[in-house]
Amino acid sequence: MAALLDYIWLSTFSMLIFFGIHWLFLRNEKTLKLSRIYLLVSPLLALAMPLVDIPVDFAKPSVSLDQTQFYRALAVQEAPDNFVATFGLPEITVQGSKLPILWTQKDYLFLFYFLVLFMMSLRLVWIFIQMRMLTERGWYQTRYNLKYEYFLIPTFGLAPIFSYFNKLFWDDTHQLNKEEEAQILQHEIEHIKQGHTYDLVYYQVLTTLFWFNPGIYLLRSALVDVHEYLADDQVIHRLPNSEAYPKLVVKMAFKGIDLPVGSYFSKSTTLKRILMMKKTPKINWFKSLMVFPLSFLLMALVSMKTERGLGFLSSNITSNLEDIRSRLVASQDSLDFHVKVKRIQNPMHYELISEWYKGKLQAQIGELVYEFSDIYSDEDYVKVRGLIRALRGTSVHYKDYSGALKRYQVDEPASPEGGMATWYQNIMQEVQIPQKELELGIGGVLQVEFIVDEKGEVIQPVIKSSFGGGLDEKVIPLIKKEQWVPAKKNGKSVTSVQSVSFAFYPPQQEALADAHHFFNSAAAPKASPSVTQTGEEIFDVVEQAPEFKGGMQAWNEYINKNLSYPEAAKSNGIEGTVYLVFVINQEGQVENPEILRGVGFGLDEEALRLVSESPDWNPGSQRGKAVNVRMRLPVKFKLSNTTIAQGITGSESKDVHHGESPKPSVAFMEYMRKNLRYPVEAREAGLIGTVTAAFKLDKNGNVKDVVITQSPSEIFSKEVLRVLEQNKAQWHVEGVAYGQEVKMPVTFQMAHLPKPLRSHLPNEVVVTGYNSTRVDTKPKVKDLSPSWTIHGEPGGIKLESDPSSNMVFVIDGELRPDFIPNTDLKPKDIKQLEIVKGDKAMELVPLYGEKAVNGVILIQTYK
Repeated sequence: MAALLDYIWLSTFSMLIFFGIHWLFLRNEKTLKLSRIYLLVSPLLALAMPLVDIPVDFAKPSVSLDQTQFYRALAVQEAPDNFVATFGLPEITVQGSKLPILWTQKDYLFLFYFLVLFMMSLRLVWIFIQMRMLTERGWYQTRYNLKYEYFLIPTFGLAPIFSYFNKLFWDDTHQLNKEEEAQILQHEIEHIKQGHTYDLVYYQVLTTLFWFNPGIYLLRSALVDVHEYLADDQVIHRLPNSEAYPKLVVKMAFKGIDLPVGSYFSKSTTLKRILMMKKTPKINWFKSLMVFPLSFLLMALVSMKTERGLGFLSSNITSNLEDIRSRLVASQDSLDFHVKVKRIQNPMHYELISEWYKGKLQAQIGELVYEFSDIYSDEDYVKVRGLIRALRGTSVHYKDYSGALKRYQVDEPASPEGGMATWYQNIMQEVQIPQKELELGIGGVLQVEFIVDEKGEVIQPVIKSSFGGGLDEKVIPLIKKEQWVPAKKNGKSVTSVQSVSFAFYPPQQEALADAHHFFNSAAAPKASPSVTQTGEEIFDVVEQAPEFKGGMQAWNEYINKNLSYPEAAKSNGIEGTVYLVFVINQEGQVENPEILRGVGFGLDEEALRLVSESPDWNPGSQRGKAVNVRMRLPVKFKLSNTTIAQGITGSESKDVHHGESPKPSVAFMEYMRKNLRYPVEAREAGLIGTVTAAFKLDKNGNVKDVVITQSPSEIFSKEVLRVLEQNKAQWHVEGVAYGQEVKMPVTFQMAHLPKPLRSHLPNEVVVTGYNSTRVDTKPKVKDLSPSWTIHGEPGGIKLESDPSSNMVFVIDGELRPDFIPNTDLKPKDIKQLEIVKGDKAMELVPLYGEKAVNGVILIQTYK
């Protein structure tokens, strides 16, 4: 259906343009034979050009509908379901003995088309019947002219004078003198000699088949005019007195029935015929021949297919389906649901999570669509959302906007007319977290990618990172609502690609905490593949490492120039370091960027954008040959009052500060840590979360006007207020503006529960609560290393190591370089142990140092 609508649009567009070319360049010129040929060929070209596919590798504007949201939505809707797999309980299909006939919109449209086609065909048949009736009525008085080879058939006033193939129908009721009769006869004979009836029948068939195309009717009308001009031109050339003939044309009027397959002496073209007769015979050949290059340009516009321009080239990288299958099957051990996984072509969005409705939820991630059903409880819904989070990265969608510049390619980036901060705040005021997600404590980042054209209009907005719950669909119209100032390059406005993140986090404590963290893995991140999609090896260590063109100084300049601190993170005071892993291929291009360790609030997405859009690197080499190399890179985000400072950890980072930030004294922080208590009622209820307190500092650094701006529970708020109001220690305020507001986070976490989302604000204080009840009586051991010997002990395990082993110990998330097994930790206190080796260990180097290459032992204790 989508392809059919696109064909109808392109053929209609082409016919209208062909008619426009004729109207501008041939309508008033006496190149009549050229006009006739043009009008006969152009409808065939218009109908054929959309079917021709000429691939080109240069940018060109596109008139096709295939880049519109309507076309893509329709194409996805009608595409056959390409189910990759089905998981869950077996489906039961109940069928009756009689199945109803279900009609789609496509069926109704085809029915309407054929009904109109049938009526048009009946009309055409009726015309030919009338022609036959006229022929039979005057057959006995018919005369045959041997010289011009035509039949002269009288109509007895039932039809005006007209010709039809080799028949000339004559209305003998007209009062004409011999000279006038001769002129009219000569006019109709010219129609017969030039075969104009064939042209009209040809157009009558086209209008019957393509009755919905307005261009055909316009072209046919123009052809009828040309027929009359051709016949008139021949008559005038044979007359000694050319002034009499136009008077005869005016004298004749319509009479009788109108048959559209005949050529009439007098019709609605009378005035145009007279004007053409009086026109000078001189031809403007330059103007007339312009129809050829213009027609060729139209053919190129329609038939040459390219995804460039403001369209995009897209690609997908999808994980091994067995890996996806194993994840879904494993999740069903504790979650009963049904899911279908299907693959779609050319998805519009990078990802899109639908609203949970009647037990169903759909999540599009890259080219894969997961259709979840049988979700009837809030807890199951929260777990499914967690599963969707875990499935991110299983299928990655890429878009390459070849006709639009990236941020680093412009001198001045595009921005809203009212400023980015105001634009962001206006959108955040108009949209709120959906009620269900608010109640269940579901938060996240919504990232939108769009194009700002040379006029400052926002086009083609797509979801890059979906929030779900129906929120995405509300933000898209708001993105397109406001006018932008286009990006500038060399002083000129250019089209550019923009990416904006919006953070939506509920202010209250997460409900169903266990469900929220059900799919959070305490293990190391999944290792990136060791081969590319084409089977080529990816190296982790090479003789010559990849390098950004211009070195690390050029890389830092690229970051400082192109990094845009997300408004979501800025407004919440979020800063931190995002660790990324990506591949530099043999051509020096960045591939498969992924977050190794993130921060949230849009910082992860911004770091991914920076790496994804970076210019080409100098590729790495092994034994003199360019190879694919996996890179790991940290990107640091730092706020300094109102100024953003960006840098690269491990390199020469240039932080820009305007004034100093207030810092708490050691005594202040020590007092907070010693006096904050985990409220008993909160510990028994299993409540966790982060309280954000805001206060002002006087000129001596004393805390005053304390308020709680965000808290998961009133219980936590009272505890934080109590300790802050009693804390008499001071802050360092040298060089700080008087009365400056300071935010301080206090995170409450239970030792036996997964850690909540940290605020990543500076000066965070963490309060850990302990539960007397212990779960799991046996420790869980994964991936045992040959360097360690495991001995069973009552209630635990005992570790004995190979003296040559140099592995790194991480106890409850904390790096312990001086850890001594069986001395610093009793076997019965180990709840879970996991040994990370190989590629997985390599990915932990940014977190735990170079020794992590030898392996990492992750230990979780009962505390």
